[in-house]
Amino acid sequence: MGLFRKPSAKKLGLKVLVMGEKGVGKSVFALSFPTVYAMDAETGMAFYEGHPEFGNNLEMIANTQDFNELQEAIDELMDLDEGTLVIDSETKFYQNLTDASLQVEERKAKEKGKDINDSSVSMRGWGRVKAIAQRLQNLKIDLSAKGVNVVSISQIDDVKQKVGENFVKVGEKPVMQKGSEYDYDIVIKLTTQLDANNNVKYQGIILKDRTGVTKVGQVIDSPSYDTWKLFLESRDGADKIKSSLSKDGAKSQKALEQEDLEAEKTVTDKLKEVMAKSKEHQAKAVELIKQAGIANPLAPKDAKELTKLKEIIDIVSEI
Repeated sequence: MGLFRKPSAKKLGLKVLVMGEKGVGKSVFALSFPTVYAMDAETGMAFYEGHPEFGNNLEMIANTQDFNELQEAIDELMDLDEGTLVIDSETKFYQNLTDASLQVEERKAKEKGKDINDSSVSMRGWGRVKAIAQRLQNLKIDLSAKGVNVVSISQIDDVKQKVGENFVKVGEKPVMQKGSEYDYDIVIKLTTQLDANNNVKYQGIILKDRTGVTKVGQVIDSPSYDTWKLFLESRDGADKIKSSLSKDGAKSQKALEQEDLEAEKTVTDKLKEVMAKSKEHQAKAVELIKQAGIANPLAPKDAKELTKLKEIIDIVSEI
């Protein structure tokens, strides 16, 4: 059973998705994690560079919204066995990805002489966006398997449902690739409240916690890395998972491409292929084609001739 392994405690980095409105402390929460390598897509981290309280854990910083550079950054950090990757924000990287897809559609429209204002991301384009986003998610999972924490910061949006003639808010969601929140160990929504003295109090509402340290629905005052520190330190020295999910996607893609290639082969392509095996194969195919009364096997005139050719291919393939 080569694919399976015995279960045991594993040393893992946390995968945390933190979302909320502006000004609720998302960046400060992320900077509470140790040895932060920040992908700063909003230049907001600049306010904490050299900050005496919040900038102490900021090790390195990169300013970009390019999803290709995000992938390069994750690849660079694969050599680490600790630390934290902070992506601030996932929303900007996702918007960059969708904008790039739209620009491709606009270019195609322009080349065809169409109005670029009528362009929108095609189903194929959305499929590519989803594939790239999922590949990046798998890279984050592989990184956490090496012991590196991943903290993704996201803007938040309302989920609305039509009731009668109006749309009613029924929930909230992160502004990133749909379904991405399922990949995280912890999902937390940050909010602020005013205390009795009108001072701002930072709070976190737990939406998911695989560690069991907190409960779904629990409200935590001033949440930070320290909330889960003991859980993580209890696993120091444990084995790590050998994860290569990002490569698994490439293997699956190659297999599907091969299947598509086989499916796209026409009957005439397959006929040529089987006849090219040997003179014996060729002679048998010619004989059967004549018996079937097919005048031009490279251009069957109807479904009946097409069916006959398929039968001939099957017979000749058995030689």
